Amino acid sequence: MQGDDAVARTPLGPRDAGRRLLEHVQTPLHRDGYALAANAAFTAATGFVYWIVAARTYSAHAVGVNSALISSMMFVAGIASLNLPNLVVRFLPQAGSRTPWLIGWSYAASATVAAAAVAIFLVGVGGWAPKLSFLHSDAALQAWFLFSTLAWCLFVIQDSVLTALGKAIWVPIENAVFSLLKLGLLAALVTLVPTYGIFVSWTVAMLVSVVGVNLVIFARLTRPASRRPAHADLAFRDRAFARYFAADYVCSIAWLSAANLMPVIVTAVAGATVNAYYALAWAVSVPMYAFVASIGTSLVLHGTNDPESLPELTRKAARQGVAVLVPGVTLVLVLAGLALSLFGEAYEREGTTLLRLLALGSIPYLVIALSVSVARVRRSMRRAVIALAAQAMLTLSLSAPLIHALDVTGAGVAWLASQCVVAAGLLATRR
Repeated sequence: MQGDDAVARTPLGPRDAGRRLLEHVQTPLHRDGYALAANAAFTAATGFVYWIVAARTYSAHAVGVNSALISSMMFVAGIASLNLPNLVVRFLPQAGSRTPWLIGWSYAASATVAAAAVAIFLVGVGGWAPKLSFLHSDAALQAWFLFSTLAWCLFVIQDSVLTALGKAIWVPIENAVFSLLKLGLLAALVTLVPTYGIFVSWTVAMLVSVVGVNLVIFARLTRPASRRPAHADLAFRDRAFARYFAADYVCSIAWLSAANLMPVIVTAVAGATVNAYYALAWAVSVPMYAFVASIGTSLVLHGTNDPESLPELTRKAARQGVAVLVPGVTLVLVLAGLALSLFGEAYEREGTTLLRLLALGSIPYLVIALSVSVARVRRSMRRAVIALAAQAMLTLSLSAPLIHALDVTGAGVAWLASQCVVAAGLLATRR
């Protein structure tokens, strides 16, 4: 026994450590999680540079207006996407010969709903987003907003299509092209489109990505030789699927409301300039949330393929999330002021505390995201619906009064408080 203990205590050599690291990365759950996380990291780095250029070349008012436009586009597209990105990851691996049909149906359904949602948004924009009322007087901007929203629906679904088809490693490549292209366009459009150059650069780069990626999907990835037979349990017309669809859609709308309506609320309560401070603090912190979402997506994909291993997969996903997230959050807490100073002195002065609060919120969000992912695999969505609906209601109801009391920092307090309350509730009621 002593000999065994001595062996157990023998430190790992470089070769053994390298072998274990390689085995860790090659585990499908971790491989896809890291691929999606790499996508988030690269997008964060280029996004950081993108918003530095935007802040240095456009006024704070213009940054705030464009941020509200982009957030509104994402919110409307999120409603119109019918939560299909999550459904694609959950069900496309089982679609077999129906794979092209399911992808095409997802795109068509989302685009159709998006057209109606944009029309409703534009008609009532003066009521729910008065600071964006200028859309009423610019027909060209209205048309571009409509076209961009339709394309954004496809853009958010296509990443899930690649992941579900076993090509998650391609997602960072696709988004790298998108990120670099929008950065190049931002600099080129400063003089051509001085007011809306940020929004135009963002959406043109996205359109290029949509066209390129879907040419690859339909020409190569959905060919008969690359597909497996459909799973016997895959049924889109039974009541169980309808209940799952409805519940997961509520989850999606709740998260979209909390994340993408915040800039609209900040703009309405405190003005576009203050929203610029919020937008750039959120831009710095959002990669941590994207990383957590990547872990959750990978868990759904591999938990669906191997439901018996779901408890162990969940523990692995939790360890992977904590190992990356805690050091990342610590780094942001230390360097928050320095990071925002790159945008300008005003951004550092107004947004440092806000950025720290938003970064801290990603830790309880890991609990929420893993709980929702497990619910999606099990197709038992009640806890997920309650959790995300509560988080959205807390965030949006607390935001306005706290912004009045604490200025833009109040938005961060509302966000962190809602994440902590919901995560604590999930941990207290876990089974």
